[in-house]
Amino acid sequence: MLALRRLLGHLTGASDGSLVIEFAFLAPLLALFGLGTVDLTRMVARRTALQAALSESTQIVLAASPDNDAKLTSLKTVLATTTGVPAASIQIATVYRCGVDTTFVSLPGYCAVTGEIGKYLQITVTDTFTPMWTQFGIGGPVTSSMQRTIQLS
Repeated sequence: MLALRRLLGHLTGASDGSLVIEFAFLAPLLALFGLGTVDLTRMVARRTALQAALSESTQIVLAASPDNDAKLTSLKTVLATTTGVPAASIQIATVYRCGVDTTFVSLPGYCAVTGEIGKYLQITVTDTFTPMWTQFGIGGPVTSSMQRTIQLS
């Protein structure tokens, strides 16, 4: 406290006022850097929470394979509750991989090969993070999407 009083006394006691002017220029910038750091930390924490929820959904899928619409809806409800993301922003789709292809198809009949057809569940969560600096007219909301693909068979 004493050091702060000395600093403020020195700043106000300067005869030429240059220190006061420099401080007036730097203080808002330092405040903006601080707010930016807080917002960046909030965004990273939100993304980490979404990744944890997707990991939890992977464990649920592996424990009890969702083989009907009721189980898929239940999984979507669990994800929406865990993440706080609206259920409309969560997509769950069954996809298939034909043989050793690296792409997925929506139906096994679309496979040109007659070999092994793998069945997967693809979960996509889309979230919008609104930083606090948007209240001041700087920037806008940041939308991110995460996808997890889980092999069922």
